[in-house]
Amino acid sequence: MTSHEFWRDTRTGEVWAVRLLDGVVVGCCGPLHHDDVDPDFLEDLDYAAAGAASIEAQREEFALLAPA
Repeated sequence: MTSHEFWRDTRTGEVWAVRLLDGVVVGCCGPLHHDDVDPDFLEDLDYAAAGAASIEAQREEFALLAPA
């Protein structure tokens, strides 16, 4: 199952959009400008596989950003 979420880097405060496949990060987009942190845009962002493995490996450094 594919899902999309906004995650905040707890070290920097930067917000990333992540695409998950069965709970594993397979795509990311960011860091995002605050205007782009909108649930209406979440599925249509330009996700890239590059960087996804790094975010997955460091996922304890990220917190789910609750939708506004």
